[in-house]
Amino acid sequence: MADIEALPEQVLLKILSYIPARELVLICRLVCQQWKMLVDGLDLQVHDERSLKQKEDITEEDAFYFCTSAKENLIKNPCGEEEFAFWELTNNDGDGWKVEDLPGDNGKPFPNQKIQKYFVTSFEWCQKSQLINLVLEGFEAETLDNIQPPITVRDW
Repeated sequence: MADIEALPEQVLLKILSYIPARELVLICRLVCQQWKMLVDGLDLQVHDERSLKQKEDITEEDAFYFCTSAKENLIKNPCGEEEFAFWELTNNDGDGWKVEDLPGDNGKPFPNQKIQKYFVTSFEWCQKSQLINLVLEGFEAETLDNIQPPITVRDW
C-alpha cells in the first residue's frame, strides 16, 4: 500500500477539486505544506456550475484569501540572502545578529534547497523587525478594514 505522499500531484489536485471551497480553505490547507500550496494554487474562479455553487459557500474572508496576493511571503529578505536589507535590528546585544550559510555549525539542511542562508543570534537578547505596508503590497484599505483578515507570521 502506498502513502498519500506517493500520489502524483495531478491526482491529488483532482481529488481536492471535488471538495467544497470552504472546506478547502478552512480544513484541507491546514493538513500539510503540500496541501496548502496545492489549495493556494487552485483557481476557484472557474465558470462551471459546480464552481459557482462552491463560490456561494465561501465567506467574505475566504474570498479575500483567494483574491489577494497573500499566498506569497510578504516578508522581504526572509532568509538573509541580502544580509540585513529590509530589516531593522531593534536589539543587537551580545555578539548580535549574523547571517550564516546553511546548514551552519549546529543547523540542519533547510527543506527548500534554494535557501542557502539564515539568521542567527548570539547569547544575549536580539530582535529584528520589518514593517510591511499591506496597502502598498496591493491590498485594498477598505477590504482590510471591513474583513480584518487574520495575519500570520511564521518562521522556520
